[in-house]
Amino acid sequence: MDFFAVTRTGVHVYTFQPGEQDEPPSPSFSFDGVNTADGLEWSADGTLLGLVDPNTGGVSVYNSTAEYAKLCEVPPLVGGPVRSFYFSPLGNHLVTHERWVKDGGNNVGVWNAKTGELRFSFMMKKQTEMSWPPLKWTSLETHCCRMVQDGVQIMPGNCDKESQETRKIDAPGIMAFEVAPKGAGVGGTGSTHVALCIAESKGAPARCQVYKLDDPAKPTATKNFFKAQTVTMKWNNMGSALLIKTSMEVDDTGKSYYGGSNLYFVRADGEEASIVAAAEGGHIHDVQWNPTQDEFVLLHGQLPCPATLHEGKKGSKRMDFGSGHRNTIKWDNFGRFFVLGGYGQLLGDTDFWDKPGKRLMGSNRMECCVVCGWAPDGRHFLTATTAPRMRVDNKVEVYDYVGNLLTKLAFDELLLAGWRPRPRGAFQDRPPSPGRKKEEKSSTAGANAKPKAAGAYRPPGARGGGGLAALLRNELGSTAGTSASTATKVGQAGPVSLPPGAAPMQATPAAGGGGGGASRNARKKKAKEAAQESADKDKVAAATSAPPVFEPPSRGAEDKKPPPVEKPAAAAEGGALADEVEKRVRALRKKLRDIEKLKEKAAAGPLDPLQKQKIEGEADLIRQIRELGAEP
Repeated sequence: MDFFAVTRTGVHVYTFQPGEQDEPPSPSFSFDGVNTADGLEWSADGTLLGLVDPNTGGVSVYNSTAEYAKLCEVPPLVGGPVRSFYFSPLGNHLVTHERWVKDGGNNVGVWNAKTGELRFSFMMKKQTEMSWPPLKWTSLETHCCRMVQDGVQIMPGNCDKESQETRKIDAPGIMAFEVAPKGAGVGGTGSTHVALCIAESKGAPARCQVYKLDDPAKPTATKNFFKAQTVTMKWNNMGSALLIKTSMEVDDTGKSYYGGSNLYFVRADGEEASIVAAAEGGHIHDVQWNPTQDEFVLLHGQLPCPATLHEGKKGSKRMDFGSGHRNTIKWDNFGRFFVLGGYGQLLGDTDFWDKPGKRLMGSNRMECCVVCGWAPDGRHFLTATTAPRMRVDNKVEVYDYVGNLLTKLAFDELLLAGWRPRPRGAFQDRPPSPGRKKEEKSSTAGANAKPKAAGAYRPPGARGGGGLAALLRNELGSTAGTSASTATKVGQAGPVSLPPGAAPMQATPAAGGGGGGASRNARKKKAKEAAQESADKDKVAAATSAPPVFEPPSRGAEDKKPPPVEKPAAAAEGGALADEVEKRVRALRKKLRDIEKLKEKAAAGPLDPLQKQKIEGEADLIRQIRELGAEP
């Protein structure tokens, strides 16, 4: 495996041999330096390496499989230098971008990555996170899409617009788009989808629409939402579901300095559209799809925030990995291991999780980490401290999959570091080795160490164990929060601490039979109906079995006059209860009449899921009416 390091003086490629290196490796290949970290890009399979030439301002393309021989030189369009560029998924095309100059012509070019021939060019005045990259291909390059001012153009994957038809999706006010990697059918078959987001306008909400690339006449799914100043969309690996993260620069609730953000889940077929995480619950730190399975991990909430696993059919939460000061998620290529790290303004605590095993394999503190990533073999993890964020202690460190440090390289000024990509199938997925665990630092390493020199005198009250200083030291010493060593399925109760000798309480099912799979609203509705039904039964029983009125015996002549007849309180109460029961029966009969209308409507056309659910509840309504002593 190879990893690279971009410095001011040059670009270096290193060969990493697991288990065979006791000292930092030497560079296998070196190139002239580039001006910025954006001056280097790899193709998706790692066969092509692109470097911006500081002398010409163009891009030099090298073949990594042939001792990095130069394939071609791509010149600048408007005088250079090229500020950013990238390869298409199969490495057939190279897209370059230069700063827009008035009356300078087109500043974005699409080139043949092997020969350097210009395919076509266009103009892009402003580059933003939502407008870059301007061209997006499917994983097999069957289609290519480009966002224009009032919609999305759909082109053939080879970018031959002259010989093949080019279609367009009209979307005035478009702000972002994202192409699914492949079709949503089994094995990637079926039509591939494209998602586009239209900004809010004149009080109307923003909306995300999903179209088929083969038939873009009408959307297959739509989701409306407000508070969408910026949008980020992520498809799962199968192209069947989409995550939409909307953000605002200012948080209306005032809970977050970073603004408010919401996360929505949308199925490409339109069967499901829901909100996964709301701004009221805290900031969305990171969310990442599993690269091989239909599931994703989410970090959401105030720090220490929980890490949760959600399934990809409805976006429901399925697993909990505890809480901690974490803001970064990194999956390996096989979807087996993933890392939860707290970088940036956090201390760098990093957890290595085995998802199939549902266990924490190890933890380590990777201070001042700026960039990180898994190796192509899925068993090594690289972190780098780079400039300009950190001007000192620039370094590259390589760890194994449980957090043990394997090698370290120091640099004077490091701009970027990472692994060289490899094609799928170059490495095989392997479970963790039995007995492999994080090595603990030895506490007896100082057998011959010099005794610690006596420091300044500190009074007993300042020797730890209390005070603000001790609290701050404890907080800096651990950012794990309520961390866990094993994952917990949602719906399972965790271990409960009981007094000695106390027997654990047996778990009782929730009222109404609501389980973890039922929604919260459904469980509330069932509980409310059960309570109402119980109250109705009690009222009917009280009305039908009123206690007899007590009459004392006569004691004399003065009592021969019959006393005035008074209406018993129980009888009055029974009449009120009877009226309430009658109201309940009328309400239930009205629901039955609505169901009859829905049945007539079903004969004319299809019903939505809510109407079907009402029809299914007809038997339950008839049962309730009969229990109240009436006929339906």
